[in-house]
Amino acid sequence: MKNKFLITIDGIRKDRIGIYNNQNSPLTKNLNEIARKSVVFDDMFASATSTGMCFSSIFTGKMQKDFGRKKYGDNVNPFHENIFNDHEKIGYKTIVCLNERFRIHHRLINAFSDAEHLWTGFKDKNKNLGSLRPLEQVEYLSNYLKNVDKPVFVWLHLWGFSAPKEKFLGLTNFDYDQRVAELDEAIGYAFEKFSKNSEMYFFADHGYAFFENNNWAYGSNGENLSNSVCSVPFIAYKNGETGTNKNLVSQLRIREIINSEKGLLDFADEIAFCETRYINQGDRSLSIRIGDFKYNYYYFTNTSELYDLKSDPYENVNYVSKAFHKISRDIEGSHEKRPPYIIRNDWKEILNKIQICQEIAKDFYKPKYSLLMMIKETLRRKKVIYKLYKLIRS
Repeated sequence: MKNKFLITIDGIRKDRIGIYNNQNSPLTKNLNEIARKSVVFDDMFASATSTGMCFSSIFTGKMQKDFGRKKYGDNVNPFHENIFNDHEKIGYKTIVCLNERFRIHHRLINAFSDAEHLWTGFKDKNKNLGSLRPLEQVEYLSNYLKNVDKPVFVWLHLWGFSAPKEKFLGLTNFDYDQRVAELDEAIGYAFEKFSKNSEMYFFADHGYAFFENNNWAYGSNGENLSNSVCSVPFIAYKNGETGTNKNLVSQLRIREIINSEKGLLDFADEIAFCETRYINQGDRSLSIRIGDFKYNYYYFTNTSELYDLKSDPYENVNYVSKAFHKISRDIEGSHEKRPPYIIRNDWKEILNKIQICQEIAKDFYKPKYSLLMMIKETLRRKKVIYKLYKLIRS
């Protein structure tokens, strides 16, 4: 049996990886080379926008709404069948290698079966001193595996360090990109050490927003559904298969991708979902992908957006908006002149897609928000408690 390695990198945008964006090839020379020997998934859609939610869904193949978790901090996990258990059943030793700083997310994931845990680093206010750097963590795992004499299924998450090493500062002035380059160094070393007689999977849990649609980062804002967060890299080194899977594929399929002998290029989904919150959190939202269209629904405000990612990958044109005129050309090629406008020949289909997605979104969570929850969220948004506190203090 082949060893299997899941090597994950927290919050890495697709456009920072050279195989997805040639402009950034100097940042990811190792991943670029690995990708040429692998299958690159060009349109994988994240299951959620925060770390704990993503990995618990990835390891089980279940949406968060199916876990029975009501709010952030819950770690109920009714799905004891998961990717680690799958491999334990057929004789693999399962291993999880994480930095100490990841413990809070580890508790939320709670889907590891009997995997042995290798905790690296230690708790320290200075995250760089307390954590092993990516290359050090791969070296630590490599040394440990020298004494393991059976096939292994390993999840290695390269997370914990902050400031990049000095050697990467000359590549770019942007700190985020410097850290991407440092992660790439570790990935290259991991491939060199582990790829023989192994399958290897390289992916991110979610992406990261740099103020697209006025959103920053990822999970701290439950209404952040920027495509830079929802669309994630995934590279599979498996059975010598190469190429690019251009289909929409939900991140929920990763468990199946790893377990299945089905060709990697054949995976495809008609619809995919990305969650942001647990059932009883007031600022929850949902993104629905159908083909090239991405529909975002915001439950508290009952508002929505629809973007055509094929013609508008940066999500500038919201087709639900009434801020512009929706115009088509007539049979002679003329059109009304009522600026601002967007010209399309499929407005009927667009409006139908909006209606279908809205019905799916409204039916996604049950039960609906209670009156008490609506009141609490209203007070939170208007910062009523904080304003009362300031009034009392004054």
